[in-house]
Amino acid sequence: MGLKVVPVGPLKVNSTLLYSNGEAFIFDPGAEAEKLIRLLEGENLTPKGIFLTHGHVDHFGGVKTLKRRFPDLPVYMHQSDRFLLSDELWPGFAAYLGAELNPPIDIFIREGETFKLGDLSVEVYETPGHTPGSVVYWVPQLEVLIAGDLLFRGGVGRWDLPGGDYNALVNSLKKVFNLFPDTARVITGHYDPTTLGYERRHNPHLRGIL
Repeated sequence: MGLKVVPVGPLKVNSTLLYSNGEAFIFDPGAEAEKLIRLLEGENLTPKGIFLTHGHVDHFGGVKTLKRRFPDLPVYMHQSDRFLLSDELWPGFAAYLGAELNPPIDIFIREGETFKLGDLSVEVYETPGHTPGSVVYWVPQLEVLIAGDLLFRGGVGRWDLPGGDYNALVNSLKKVFNLFPDTARVITGHYDPTTLGYERRHNPHLRGIL
């Protein structure tokens, strides 16, 4: 069991494959879905679900391609981000990303739910601010937090896009740092992974928040 982080698209969105006992969950397939399909097939992994951290096009742009290949694969997202699924944010942004808008969402998730994948479990926590429906996914067996665009190495998520809220973002950051250990590995929405402890000590955007 374990995970593979696959940067996809021009913004290097961290799509994550979490796997156990030959099955996999896919998180934030933002682009280059064919790359994810090849990886699944190469590792003989059967996908069991697609989970979105939030409803921005750079994080869901490959969902439709995956659904064409795996029609019965359920897609999970928080319902508060439903309004974003038809929004490319900037004119031409979807084409730049190679993304498709309006992905099908099969199940709306909420805090407190847990999903099983072989010997692993995935817990859902609501962390609004970047978007109203932003969530993080905690995998306790691996001490991994799939954080989307809540937190970056040396940065935090922006709040100036549709539905963004700075005060909500601050509260979500406080929540995450209170809930999870500093040893937790953070899979950020873009670029390099980090740990909560590193960000607590070094992230300038967290000064005065934590």
